[in-house]
Amino acid sequence: MGGFGSAQGMITSLKNNSRRNKREAYDGWTTSDKESQGVKVVPVSEKALEEIRNKIQRQNQKTTIKSRILIIVSIIITIWITYKVISGVHL
Repeated sequence: MGGFGSAQGMITSLKNNSRRNKREAYDGWTTSDKESQGVKVVPVSEKALEEIRNKIQRQNQKTTIKSRILIIVSIIITIWITYKVISGVHL
């Protein structure tokens, strides 16, 4: 639980953030400035987009298969260790 010190730290942080507009690094950056807004979109052909989608799908499939194999191996090892402990055989 935070005390009054953490609240004071947040207040100081908010107070200092209001001074951003006075700094030289932010000179000319306003909310109405079109260059500083968003990400520029570059037109890409439909064929390139389809290749990107296919590549992402293949990567996701590989990741899913690896995750499933890891889970199955973990379950098998857990069952094997449990069987050995229950049957009284020392590892």
